[in-house]
Amino acid sequence: MLTYRMLHSMRPLSCLFLILCHSSIASGTSCLSQKQQLQNVDEWGYVAKIIDGDTLALKDGRRIRIIGINTPEIGYRGQPSQAFAKKARRALSHLLDKNKRVGLTYDRDKKDRYGRTLAYVNTSDGRSVEEILLAKGLAHALVIPPNDARIQCYRSIEQRIQKQHLGIWQLSENQWLDATLLDSSSKGYFYIQGVINHYSESRKSIYLALTAKLSIRIAKKDRKYFPQLALKTLVGQRVYVRGWVNVYNGRQSIHVRTRYDLNF
Repeated sequence: MLTYRMLHSMRPLSCLFLILCHSSIASGTSCLSQKQQLQNVDEWGYVAKIIDGDTLALKDGRRIRIIGINTPEIGYRGQPSQAFAKKARRALSHLLDKNKRVGLTYDRDKKDRYGRTLAYVNTSDGRSVEEILLAKGLAHALVIPPNDARIQCYRSIEQRIQKQHLGIWQLSENQWLDATLLDSSSKGYFYIQGVINHYSESRKSIYLALTAKLSIRIAKKDRKYFPQLALKTLVGQRVYVRGWVNVYNGRQSIHVRTRYDLNF
C-alpha cells in the first residue's frame, strides 16, 4: 500500500508514449494461462478474511501479502481511505470470498519484514488475482526484488490500462510529474520524469541528481538488480522513475531498487 500526494502532472500523454517506446519491458509479454497457473501452485489455502486489495488472511493464521501489485490504502483510525481503496478490497473479496480455496505460488523471498507470507494468488480455477486487479485499474504493478518473476507480465497489463485511463490511472497523482515541479517537502510514492544532471556516490548509495534537491538513490547492495546498465552514462538523459520519495537533511531522494522502475 502506498501513500500518494495530489500534484499536477506535466505532459502525461507524451511522457507515457515515450516510456512505452523506451521501456525495457516488452508490452507484448505473455502472462500465464489458467492451466499454467494451476501447474505452478506451491500450496493451497483457505481464505479467512480480506484485509485490503493486496492482503488477505488464511484460516491457518497466515497473512498473505500478494506479490507484484499494490492497491490504494484503506484508512484506519479515522483516516480517510485513498481513492479506489475500498473498490479494490471489494474486488478481491468478490474473487476470494471467505472459506474459498486459493492457490499460493512463491518467488524467491517468502516473507516480508512484517512477517507476512509473500505469494502470487490464484483462484481455484486458475485465474490470477493480480492480473484481474491490474486489468480493472485497481492496482499498480509493484516489484520488490528479488521477487520479480512476473513483473513483465504485470507491467504489460498496467501499461495497457494506463493508456485507457481506467481506475487509479484517472488520478493526477498517478501521472508523470516533472522533477522540477515536486514540492520540496513532498514524501510518498511518485512517478517522476526529469534529466539526470550529476552522478555521485556515498559509501552505501549511488545518486543520480535530477534537481538541486532531488536525486534518484540506488543502494549499492541493489546494484545487481540493474544488470548491464552503466549508471554514469545516464547523465544528460531524460529518465522516468517510480518509487518512494523521502526527505533527509533537507534533501529529497527517490529510492529505486530495480531496473524495472528506471526507464529512459
